[in-house]
Amino acid sequence: MAAARPDASRWVAALVEGLRPAEALGLTWDMIDLDAETLTLAWQLKALPYVEFRNPNSGFRVPRGFESRHLRGAYHLVRPKTRAGIRVIPLVPWLVDALRSWAGRAPASPSGLVWPRGDGTPRSAEFDRREWYEIAKQAEVTVTRPDGRARRPLLYEARHTAATLLLANGIDETTIKAVLGHSSVLSTQSYLHTDRTRTRSALAASAEMLGLGG
Repeated sequence: MAAARPDASRWVAALVEGLRPAEALGLTWDMIDLDAETLTLAWQLKALPYVEFRNPNSGFRVPRGFESRHLRGAYHLVRPKTRAGIRVIPLVPWLVDALRSWAGRAPASPSGLVWPRGDGTPRSAEFDRREWYEIAKQAEVTVTRPDGRARRPLLYEARHTAATLLLANGIDETTIKAVLGHSSVLSTQSYLHTDRTRTRSALAASAEMLGLGG
């Protein structure tokens, strides 16, 4: 269902590549190398609070030493909480093709955002979740609670899907954590560079398991 949408790349990036919601919403086109088939994750989208409640003229509450880039309104690009969050990961072939197509019809974003709202402004986390819930509803996908009741899947759980698929394709847990940007990995890039070909192949196999081969 998600793969049939114009912005299908947004959701496949979560389900296969394991992007966090804030990473996806803060992704800019200059961080994507379609020729090298890689994706650099170095920023996240975050709405920073104003110094004075609901007063845009009061400035923003930015912690000392906190690196950020103002986009629009309260929205900023901010660095990940840990160094492990900054990483370069391979793109699966399906996603490379989808991003090439999306680049030609995506809403024009002054900030260069890959998946903005229709008017080019940053997509809020709330808006993003509503889109995800609608996809899950149309696909009739639910998660069973321990008590047997069904609930709708959370957007963040798409990362769990990515991890599960990589594990099923023989990737060790340390490399999976590096791909997902877990803070428990002290040197993310060293793990990703150790066997990038194997990681790329496993990601491609994950995509194929979701019917996204080629």
